Amino acid sequence: MARSRLRPWIRLRGLVRDRRGAVALLVALALVPLALASGLAVDVGRSMMVRAELGRAADTAALAAGSRPDAQDLDRLVRRYLAANFRGRDDVVVEEVRVEAEADGGRIVVTTRARVSTTLLRLARVDWIPVTTRTVVVRAAHPMEVALVLDVTGSMACCGKIRALKDSASTLVDILFAGEASSDRLRIGLVPFNARVNIGESYRDWLVAADRRGPWNGCTEARSAATALTDAPPSVERFRKSRVRRGGGRPGRGWWRPRRGSVAPCPRSRVLPLSGTRARILAAIRGLPATGTTRIDMGARWGWRLLSERWRGLWREDARPTPREDVIRAMVLMTDGQNVVSRRYDEVRSKAEADRNLLTLCRRIKEDGIVLYTITFGASTGSERLMRECATSPAHYFASPTGADLKRAFRTIAGELSALRIAE
Repeated sequence: MARSRLRPWIRLRGLVRDRRGAVALLVALALVPLALASGLAVDVGRSMMVRAELGRAADTAALAAGSRPDAQDLDRLVRRYLAANFRGRDDVVVEEVRVEAEADGGRIVVTTRARVSTTLLRLARVDWIPVTTRTVVVRAAHPMEVALVLDVTGSMACCGKIRALKDSASTLVDILFAGEASSDRLRIGLVPFNARVNIGESYRDWLVAADRRGPWNGCTEARSAATALTDAPPSVERFRKSRVRRGGGRPGRGWWRPRRGSVAPCPRSRVLPLSGTRARILAAIRGLPATGTTRIDMGARWGWRLLSERWRGLWREDARPTPREDVIRAMVLMTDGQNVVSRRYDEVRSKAEADRNLLTLCRRIKEDGIVLYTITFGASTGSERLMRECATSPAHYFASPTGADLKRAFRTIAGELSALRIAE
C-alpha cells in the first residue's frame, strides 16, 4: 500500500531528471522575448522612416507657407502641401498639423503629430508608435533675379511633358511672388531653348550690320571662339542671325556658316526679359511650344546673358534692384534630353564638344556669382551626370523621372529661392 502511494513521486523524480527535450523547452521559452525584440527593431525602424518622410514633407510645406505669409489660411495651405508631398499610407495616421506664424511672417513653425501602427509589437499590446516633427523657417529678405532656362524641344511634346513643365514652372512663380501681382524686389525671366534661342526681332541692333536687313526668325548663331562661351555684350562682338544661307558649309576662322540650304531649329517662343509682373511671366510660360532638337549650352549662354551685369539695361527689362551686391541671382536650367549636334547647321562637330561647352559655361556662370540649379526630366543617365556636374553643388541638381517629381523639384527650388531657410 505504501509503495503504491510512492509511485507518483517516483515518476515525477524521473521526469525532473530526464534531460531529453530540454533545448526545445528553452527555445520555446525564449520565443516571446525574441519576437518582442524583433518587433521592436522592425516597428521602430518603420516609425523612423515615416518620421523622415513626414519631416521632409513638413519642410516643404513650411517653406511654401513662408513664401506666402499673407495667405488667408496658412493652415489649409500647409495641409495641402503636406498631403501632396507625404504619400498616404494605411499604417500611418496624421493626427495633428499645427501652424504658428509671427505677425510679420518672419518666422513660421509647422508641427506634425502622427502615429504608426505596429506589427510584432502587438504581441506586447503596443498598437501604435507616436511620431512628431517640428520645422521652423525664417525669412531673410533679399532682392532676387531668376532666369528660367527651359527645354522646349520636340521630345517635350510627348506624354504630357510640356504641360508638366508649364505647371511646375508656374508653381515656382506663384511661390516666389507669394500671392502678389507684382514685385519691386523680384525679377523673373524666361529663356526657352531648343537648338537655338529666339531673342526676338526687336534686338536687330545686336546683329552685324550686314544681317540687320531682311527677314529674321529671332535666333542667332554662336559667335567666334573668343566670345561664344562668355557673357560679353554686343558692344564687344555682335551676332549673326540664324537663316538659310547660300554657300559656306565648314567652320573656319571667325563665324560659323551653316551648309547650303540648312537652318537650325528656332523656338517659336521668345526670351522674356527679367520682369516683376507675375501675370506676364505666367502668360509666357503658358505659351511655350515644343519643337526642334536640343542644345543645352545654347540655352545656358542666353540665360547667363539675361542675368549678367554686363547686359544690364540692354534687354530693356524692368528696373533691376540696387545695390547689386545684395541681389540673389539664380538660374534654373531644365532639360529632358541631351545635346544633339548636326554638322549641317551647328558650329560644333560632336555631342562631346557641345557637352564641354556646357560645362565651361556652367563653371563661368557659377564664378559670376549665380546660383545654378539643374533639372533633368525623364532623361538618360548620361544627361544626369552632365547636369549634376553643371549645378552649383550636387544638392542643386534634381532628377525628375515623372511629372510629379518635376513639380516637387520646382517647388523645392522655389522654397530655397524665397530667401527662406530651415532654422530647426
